[in-house]
Amino acid sequence: MPTVIPGIGTIVLASDLITRAAKALGYLGRTESLSASEANDGLDCLNALLDSWPGESLMAWAVNQQQFTMTAGKQAYTIGTIGTPDINNTRPTDISSAFVRDTNNLDYGMNILSNEQWDSIGLKTNRSQIPTSLYYDPQFPLGIINIFPVPSQAYTVFYSQILQQNTFPLLTTQLSAPPGYARGIVMNLALEMMSAGFPCLLNADAVAQLRYNAAEAKANVKRTNIKDVFAECDAAIIATPNSSYNIYSDGFTR
Repeated sequence: MPTVIPGIGTIVLASDLITRAAKALGYLGRTESLSASEANDGLDCLNALLDSWPGESLMAWAVNQQQFTMTAGKQAYTIGTIGTPDINNTRPTDISSAFVRDTNNLDYGMNILSNEQWDSIGLKTNRSQIPTSLYYDPQFPLGIINIFPVPSQAYTVFYSQILQQNTFPLLTTQLSAPPGYARGIVMNLALEMMSAGFPCLLNADAVAQLRYNAAEAKANVKRTNIKDVFAECDAAIIATPNSSYNIYSDGFTR
């Protein structure tokens, strides 16, 4: 049975999530259980569902900060957990921010470049003591982190990546997640299992309600995870720095 810790979240086994999803689908009665083969099929559905969620950044409850030490004169660094990458760490789906830290513990922000911005750099072999930009190429199975200018010092790069959902290798693997995730997984797993061939014994109205519950559960999680976005404006393009336009006086005020 799942353990719900108020204000913290839920600790539950993969098998419990699958059983609850099968009941939500109407495939199981309240006191029935899945066979071993059915449970393993449900595990495949659970992992397929969680594998798709990194594409929805708001389904992640945290942004992890990782780091690696650059090599002087080296621009590109492979990252992943297969083979012998330069950075033996989880391959990011994306990198949202980064900075360089020197030997005096001073930090220097880095620009995260798009593919077009990276392509527009004419001399990519230009060198500098403090790199200013990072371009992440999400190749598979190893991603590639490109640094510009090429570092002349072995400083440390700190980068932020979206926390990826853990998959479940076993039915006895435990999920520990913040509030809202257990319901979100169960409701959406029921739909995933239905699409994978599990018979749905619900009537049309009940299926519609299940779809609503699944969408609502995901929306609640995303609403919790969303961060405030503050608009910024370059002072050079407005009349007075840190000012706003007053429609009544037809001028700028601080």
